[in-house]
Amino acid sequence: MKTIEKDVSISNISKALLEVWEWKNEVYNDIKNKTFEEKQKYYENGLKEAVRLVKGKLKKNPDGSYSII
Repeated sequence: MKTIEKDVSISNISKALLEVWEWKNEVYNDIKNKTFEEKQKYYENGLKEAVRLVKGKLKKNPDGSYSII
């Protein structure tokens, strides 16, 4: 039986959660050696791609965050 961090059994974890952990690790590996500005651009590009995929629009919120509408 495969295990991951802290000896949690893979069979006890949903496929969806395992997929999210994979994405998290991929993002970490993509940005770990980038400058702050490079990370900002990386996340900005990811946001724009998400908006494109869902055929939405970005709305800037008063706190500086964004919503996809």
